Amino acid sequence: MTTKAFATELDPKDWRYLVIGATGVLGRHVVRELAGRQWPVRAMRRWDTPADGIDFSDVEVVVGDIFEATSLGEAIAGANGVVYCAAPDPQLEPSAIMRRSVEGIRRVLKACREFDVERLVLTSSASTMGRSSPGSRLRETSFYLPGSSDDPFAEAKYAVELECYRYIADGFPVVILNPSLFIGPGVDLSAYARLDVEESQPMNIIDVREAARVHVEALHRGRPGGRYLLGGDNTTAGEVFDGWPRRGRNEMRPREAYLVECGQWIDSRLARDELGLK
Repeated sequence: MTTKAFATELDPKDWRYLVIGATGVLGRHVVRELAGRQWPVRAMRRWDTPADGIDFSDVEVVVGDIFEATSLGEAIAGANGVVYCAAPDPQLEPSAIMRRSVEGIRRVLKACREFDVERLVLTSSASTMGRSSPGSRLRETSFYLPGSSDDPFAEAKYAVELECYRYIADGFPVVILNPSLFIGPGVDLSAYARLDVEESQPMNIIDVREAARVHVEALHRGRPGGRYLLGGDNTTAGEVFDGWPRRGRNEMRPREAYLVECGQWIDSRLARDELGLK
């Protein structure tokens, strides 16, 4: 399979990039990846979101809120490529997680179209791929059955993808990325380690730095309307959580708990072929 590049007259270094959710576990690495390539990058964060331990010294930082039209427009204005990797607070009620997820992506999609953004890369989740049959690996051809999980984030992520498909059908260039469970710098696995799963539970993990690199690649190499599983190592819960305390109680359900509980191995050949996933 050959890699399909996005047709554009601009060199990637001539684009301007915006990362929404820049202080998150993934977002901060996306910002560093863009800055490391010396591509012009703007990092958007909420005024009440701490940026402790994040070096944005050579990056334009804007303070704004996707639910506030003026600041969102000011952040997006002039951007050619946008990476949307924000996520709602896990402390919210399930209905609020759904509402804010859908309303948030609607506002971002609307603003991106109004300001002529040339590519939006959305961070979704491998949880929206549903489940593979026993003995097989999850692929992009598997789709989530709404209501099949009691995980509010899986439901919300699927709803966000549907909002994107509405724009994709109208010709707007969105690329959807579906990473598995992150590991690596800045990732705390303690809440996941305390979930009630067997040591032998199948799992897939991906280093957050590699996921960030592929997000940046997707800005130019991803197919508009494409959907890509980003997986790393197929392993087991026992191996992933070795060294993390397995006992104790979670005060709240962590994001992406479904990825641990559903027990899936992943086939990421499409992302390897088209986006250069390692």
